[in-house]
Amino acid sequence: MKDEIKLAVQNEDEKGLIKCLDFSNQNKFETDSFEYIEKALIGTWHSQHEDLMNTIYLDNLCDDRFVEPIVNIAFNKQRFRWNDDELETTLRKCVHVLKTINSDVSNNALEKLKDLDNDNVKYALEMYE
Repeated sequence: MKDEIKLAVQNEDEKGLIKCLDFSNQNKFETDSFEYIEKALIGTWHSQHEDLMNTIYLDNLCDDRFVEPIVNIAFNKQRFRWNDDELETTLRKCVHVLKTINSDVSNNALEKLKDLDNDNVKYALEMYE
């Protein structure tokens, strides 16, 4: 899987990224793929940020290197979340991923998201109370 995601990211190939994020590839990402997942998170050449969140969340890929890119996705709707409607599903998934990572770094990031005073962030966090 590392080679496929590496090629997709290096070539800024959205179709290749979509293939890598397909549910049939679930649980196939190892830590040696994390640098490419991180690069995909910060990339603006694709519209797969929500699916990246799903992959990190569902595969329980816990790594602090994802935190800053996730915060950037949460705070920069026009750049990363242009498909989010009023329910802001990608923003909500940012919360779930940060809760999944569950480190000091991700918990500090969650505090920043709380400061947005956004109802969708509040609703996502209520699931953990």
